[in-house]
Amino acid sequence: MVTVKSAAVLGIQAVPIDVEVDIRSGLPGFEIVGMAGLSVKESRERIRSALKNSGFTYPMHKIIVNLAPADLKKTGTLYDLPIAIGILAATGQLPLENLADYLVVGELSLNGELRAIPGLISIAELAQEQGKSLLIPAANSQEAAAACSRVYPVSSLSHAFSFLNNNINIPPIKQAAYVPSVPSGPMGIVKGQQIAKRMLAIAAAGHHHALLVGPPGTGKTLLARSVQSMMPPLSRAEAVEVTKIYSSAGLLPPNSGLITQRPVRMPHHNITKAGLLGGGTNIQPGEVSLASSGVLILDELLEFKSDVLQGLREPLEAKKITIVRANERVTYPTKFLLIATTNACPCGYLGDPYHECRCSHSEIHRYQKKLMGPLLDRIDLFTFLEPLKTEDYYNDHDPSETIPLKSCHPNGLLSDEEVQKIQLSAAVKNLLDKALQRLRLSGRGYYKTIKIAKTIAELDGMSEIQPYHVGEALRYRWEAMNLF
Repeated sequence: MVTVKSAAVLGIQAVPIDVEVDIRSGLPGFEIVGMAGLSVKESRERIRSALKNSGFTYPMHKIIVNLAPADLKKTGTLYDLPIAIGILAATGQLPLENLADYLVVGELSLNGELRAIPGLISIAELAQEQGKSLLIPAANSQEAAAACSRVYPVSSLSHAFSFLNNNINIPPIKQAAYVPSVPSGPMGIVKGQQIAKRMLAIAAAGHHHALLVGPPGTGKTLLARSVQSMMPPLSRAEAVEVTKIYSSAGLLPPNSGLITQRPVRMPHHNITKAGLLGGGTNIQPGEVSLASSGVLILDELLEFKSDVLQGLREPLEAKKITIVRANERVTYPTKFLLIATTNACPCGYLGDPYHECRCSHSEIHRYQKKLMGPLLDRIDLFTFLEPLKTEDYYNDHDPSETIPLKSCHPNGLLSDEEVQKIQLSAAVKNLLDKALQRLRLSGRGYYKTIKIAKTIAELDGMSEIQPYHVGEALRYRWEAMNLF
């Protein structure tokens, strides 16, 4: 029996898998056991053709492949190469001692060429932790090199055989230097709306979720799209996590390295709950995970289905989501920044001084009902966008509006315990006490106000929160809008 080291990807984490190959006398057959999914069992025909078309001898005996541990579901095509290598070693065509130091994954085509597989960067992290070298398809080399220092890319089964047999030398792929990129945003073309721009600056700097409310044509969507360019550059650790998410979802193009730009996801309002949160037969990350470390824009928020919106509660609060199936439990990060836009009523003109709202009180209540309660309390910043005045169209825009903000602490991600440790002056405590009574803030709203005030203080270059910082933070609370 021969054992080849491989891996399985669960969510964005990889776990070690032993590919055990046993060839015994008997009627020719090829069985794969160990809770192998349909895509894994289909590999039998690919492996048989790849071995024959690559010029190797295919054994006319009973072949049994076990993927251990057997209680873990295996899916995907990444076991093609390790099984083929195991068969070559079990039939004496490849020396056994050359396999011990390698973790092997890859999909085979019928002619023996190797194709890229999803989730490779997670497998590369596992190989680095275990001190093993990584034998992978060449199309995944840049992705793997971002997490592992000993990556050996091969283009075909014959290429892998020659390398493992010491017939050729393949230098390990060197890790490329990480350089984050920050795109330019459309904020500069939005006229007026200085309050909304200031609010989004605070949201981007401190990772505070925001909601823009207003009539049609006031620039809500353009402002929401501009937030990505205002956020601090993606750190290398964040880039690795984002790349792991996109790679596991199969959304990373071949020959790609680390993602260097914060992701922006803008799903349509008819998206399903599984599409937003994740799920499916073979569990895939949803939009909340694909937007992690980036921006999730929900345009026309109140047009989304109620159950879809209510499903945002846990991802917003816990910064992760766990999807459970009968034999699977997968966790994805959800550290996204939510920027939402909506009209205040079905016709869109509630609060517009120039147009009359034609909605009845019951229609407005029914429309806004999706946002009331716990979900509303999880959004940090709110503002109402007034229609532009004539002079707004002729004011020159400030070029600094399109410059990315200096980095602040991500105060929106602070836990309640961390917020309680923030030192507050007597004047600040007094103002917060008054707001707590007058605006009827919840406990979550009270702590969110402190987080926002801390971000405003950092933007002003101050280490301590001042009363006017709290005053500005309270200005953006939904309780102060008298709209919901």
